[in-house]
Amino acid sequence: MYDFNDQICKYVPTWFRDILEYQALCQSETEQFTALQNAIQAIANNFFFQTMDAQSIAQWEKIFSIIPNPQTETLDFRRARIINRISTRPPFTLGFLYQKLDQIIGPGQWQVEVDYPNYTLYIEASAADKNYWSELAVTLNTIKPAHIVYTSRPLLSTPIQMSETVHLSRLIYNYRLGSWGLGVLPFASEQDQGVIVTPTQRSIQQELLNQTASFVASDVASARLNGTIPITSLSKTTDANIATITYTVLESQANPITQVELLDASGNVLETAGVYVPVTGSAVFKHTIPVTLGGTA
Repeated sequence: MYDFNDQICKYVPTWFRDILEYQALCQSETEQFTALQNAIQAIANNFFFQTMDAQSIAQWEKIFSIIPNPQTETLDFRRARIINRISTRPPFTLGFLYQKLDQIIGPGQWQVEVDYPNYTLYIEASAADKNYWSELAVTLNTIKPAHIVYTSRPLLSTPIQMSETVHLSRLIYNYRLGSWGLGVLPFASEQDQGVIVTPTQRSIQQELLNQTASFVASDVASARLNGTIPITSLSKTTDANIATITYTVLESQANPITQVELLDASGNVLETAGVYVPVTGSAVFKHTIPVTLGGTA
């Protein structure tokens, strides 16, 4: 930050400082020096992509033929996108790819799988973000070798939490032998004795979580894209208490994908999520549904 002393009046002889006209002049000049200071600082900021203002970023976006969407894209994301575009240079290595994924998606927010025999690269990340999937496709198609096929693997994770509460009741008999009246009172009434098991006691065992995950996987019959496009070829697996549903979407089926749903055999919607995933060639969607304990302290 450039430091300007904008207290102009202190440079004026003391016998002028109490004159109203000089005070007004000092105030006007102070405002102009403040504006000058801000302009100089803005020029300094615009030397670096990390601190550029929106107007300067817009000029770089024109250079790279990027059409921004200020309503959904933050200035920080637009800065990061320009840095990514200007730093995208071969040679292509997994280390270079990991570095780019950290820049675009974020450290620890992605997974990479390489199918070497089939020359296919899978990148798995959350499907919820509307910004980085488009940028990821542009980056991969720029830096990857032509013989490697890139397949996105959007991930949706919807946890199911289970808890248990056990109430104790006892029966109160309203009649004694010889004193029963038809329709006057019920033969017996329940009296609540209070809660004997609370959700914080973790009474549910792992086996119930595992069996629930298996049921969830078996209950999913199909997926639906953008509200109208059915996907019936699903792969359903369970690993302990985690149900996983995967399916492949071709670019010719839907592009971009803005909504995904899981349905049961009767067409009831079991899960729905708003996403934004551009499809280049194909995309493998992966839903993970972990069944865990809920209501714990």
